[in-house]
Amino acid sequence: MAQKIDSLKILRIISCLGVVTVHFGARISLSGHLRTVTDFGAYGVYMFFIISGFLGFYSYQYSSSCIQYYLKRFSRIVPLYYAIIIYNIVLYEVILRNNFVVPVDSTHLGWLRYFFFLNKIIPSNKGFWSNLSATWTISYFVFFYLLVPVLYKVINTYNKAVLFVFFCLVLNYFWRTEWFAPITGLYYFGLGIAIYFSINENKENHLIVWACFTGIFFLLFNFNRIYIFSNIFSLLIIAVKEFKVNNSFVNKCVNLLDEYSYTIYLVHAIVIEAIALIDEKQPLSSLQVFMILVAGTVVISFFIHKLVEEPFNKLVRAKT
Repeated sequence: MAQKIDSLKILRIISCLGVVTVHFGARISLSGHLRTVTDFGAYGVYMFFIISGFLGFYSYQYSSSCIQYYLKRFSRIVPLYYAIIIYNIVLYEVILRNNFVVPVDSTHLGWLRYFFFLNKIIPSNKGFWSNLSATWTISYFVFFYLLVPVLYKVINTYNKAVLFVFFCLVLNYFWRTEWFAPITGLYYFGLGIAIYFSINENKENHLIVWACFTGIFFLLFNFNRIYIFSNIFSLLIIAVKEFKVNNSFVNKCVNLLDEYSYTIYLVHAIVIEAIALIDEKQPLSSLQVFMILVAGTVVISFFIHKLVEEPFNKLVRAKT
């Protein structure tokens, strides 16, 4: 299956760029058809979820223990995430202390909600405490990765994976509270699990039928478009599963971008927030916003990847 995973790198890169695009479009206040195009990038998050569902099971399959799996997964996402949170603490509590009043958290958890991934589990009445630097998805990833060892024991066939997806769909329909929001993300991770087993058991056609049937159901009953596009993304992943880049230069570029995709995913958000602060003092043109976004994201991503992510990953590899 190693070759089949190569195609996911490109989809992950596209998803990352889609998220960057939607934030860029919102920052420069695009309108009309261009805004429609950039806003579509928001669905890249759900492509990330589906791919993570697939790779979560794939990675666990080759882990010698539950502890090793957790170390590998969390060394990938937590160090950079914590670096972003620490940056925000320094920015808002120290640097901007005289110019920005940190809102009171109604639950009085404050920064602890970010360190313990509670920002989307325990709701707050202030957006500052739920999605600072576009980090709302991290609690979804952590929640899923914590569940993987249990899910892997329970869901061991394609049929069980489809039943799990159906169960999550029903659960989402009745989940009408902001509490413990990551549970609603299990539907998308579940699609990734179903894809994983469909490929393992050569049942891709079964999953195609399932995705088409449920997609029609979503359209007929006017479900949220997220569900429709998630089905389309599932079909896309199956369609390109055999795709492989043969050109060595292009392959190196794809590998490099994929290696930095998660870094860019988080770093670009703090650059966007910095641009917003600059824009309040000195209005920026769309071109200036674009140049600062690209240059800032590239430079910061490079250094934070080398200084934070790589050292932690090397340490974990040495231990495991």
